[in-house]
Amino acid sequence: MRRRHKLATVLLFSAAPLLPGCVTDAGTQQQQEHEADLVQLRDELLQTPVDTALAQVDHFRPLCDAEGYPLVGNVATKSIGLQPSAFCEEVRKLQ
Repeated sequence: MRRRHKLATVLLFSAAPLLPGCVTDAGTQQQQEHEADLVQLRDELLQTPVDTALAQVDHFRPLCDAEGYPLVGNVATKSIGLQPSAFCEEVRKLQ
């Protein structure tokens, strides 16, 4: 006799409605603005020549976390500047 398998459908609900005070609209908006600032800084880094970017480490440092790893994703473009991962690698060497 052949065994039959049944699929059980499971619904996953977001926990956000259960915790109304944890995440505020202001906090979410502030995080989105911060991410937009990082994307803008990343774009600026991509347009900056390598020598200039390495001379302005303090300006581009927010793209890296405290340990020197990139906070924003790489972009596959052919540009004259550094990718955030390459810049943060140089920052780690300086630490």
